[in-house]
Amino acid sequence: MNQPRPWRTIWISDIHLGTRDCKAAYLLEFLKHNDAETLYLVGDIVDGWRLKSSWHFWNQLHNDVVQKLLRKARHGVRVVLIPGNHDEALREFAGLRFGGVEIALEAVHETADGRRLLVVHGDQFDGVVRHAKVIAKLGVWA
Repeated sequence: MNQPRPWRTIWISDIHLGTRDCKAAYLLEFLKHNDAETLYLVGDIVDGWRLKSSWHFWNQLHNDVVQKLLRKARHGVRVVLIPGNHDEALREFAGLRFGGVEIALEAVHETADGRRLLVVHGDQFDGVVRHAKVIAKLGVWA
């Protein structure tokens, strides 16, 4: 059997589970063939904005992605979820762990050569998302 390729760190962002355009099958294939010591899920992993109105596009592949991520956490991968604007409801759980997944508002990652990187989702720098959420949601709808 082929073993997953090992990495120190993997960053994944903007999956938008729960939407028609989510590429869950591609992500599952990637997760099958790649492993890491640390896996950062950097915002918009689950699209809460879409799921508030309909669960129509949530299918078995979306469940499989969640299960694969939880399995990685159970098998020793440090999984850190940093919520974005589409999964902002998770921000109130910052500092907690669910199924081995850490919820954090931000993280500091240290590279192999000692550099420190701030890991955040970019929505906090978007004026429309922060101060005119109705316009942002209208854009998503359109």
